[in-house]
Amino acid sequence: MKKILFLLVFLISYAVFSQHRTIEITNIRTGKVKVFEENHRIKIRTLDGKKHIGNLKISDTLSFTVNNQTVKIDSLQSIKYQPKTLATVKTVVLIVGLAIVGASIVAAAGGNDAAFLLFTIGSGVTISAGLLEGLNANNADNKWIFKIVDTSLKGELTKQK
Repeated sequence: MKKILFLLVFLISYAVFSQHRTIEITNIRTGKVKVFEENHRIKIRTLDGKKHIGNLKISDTLSFTVNNQTVKIDSLQSIKYQPKTLATVKTVVLIVGLAIVGASIVAAAGGNDAAFLLFTIGSGVTISAGLLEGLNANNADNKWIFKIVDTSLKGELTKQK
């Protein structure tokens, strides 16, 4: 009887402590749902204009933590994925583009006819770095409803914004 009781207590405690919380956003017009899970790297903006980039940690039913900064779900203005690899590629492309533009300035100062060609190529590479930022869509609060949900219970933990 004790073994059955211990097994039952273990299974109940396992179910209670294994609750998995996520931030779920729902499009107001289409009803499309996106889920942001814990430990994913995200970029958020709050209603007071602050920007936070880091791993998502959901602390309780009303707030979450990004880069050791606690943010309430009601003060969230926008959220998007911010993978480290994309940020690294974007930075490398930007630096290469600016280096080519710099080389074109040096070539123009030296009277080289290829300076305009270098400037055109460098400008294109630099602009492409800015376009890489738009690969992950920015989900703003005027089009999306933000809420924290518990996926193990399939229940909503906070009210809709």
